[in-house]
Amino acid sequence: MQSIETVVGVNQKGIMALTLPPTIAPGKHRIVLVIDNEISHGATVPLDDAPTLMRMAGQITAFNTIKDPVAWQQQLVLE
Repeated sequence: MQSIETVVGVNQKGIMALTLPPTIAPGKHRIVLVIDNEISHGATVPLDDAPTLMRMAGQITAFNTIKDPVAWQQQLVLE
C-alpha cells in the first residue's frame, strides 16, 4: 500500500486529473479519497481535524497482521 498526498485541481464538471508515480502498476486499485476544503501549508494536522481522521480508523487494512505494534516498531528500529 502506498500513500500519496498532493494537491489537485477540480474543474467545473467535478473532474480532476492526477498523474500517479510509475511505481503504481496498471490495473484496478482501491483508493481512499479525503477532500480537505482548505489547503494546509503546515507540517502538522490541527487538533480540530482529529475527528475527521478518526472516522478513517480501521478502514485501511495494511497493518491488520501486526499483533503487537510496539514489538513491530522495535523490530523496525533494530533492522
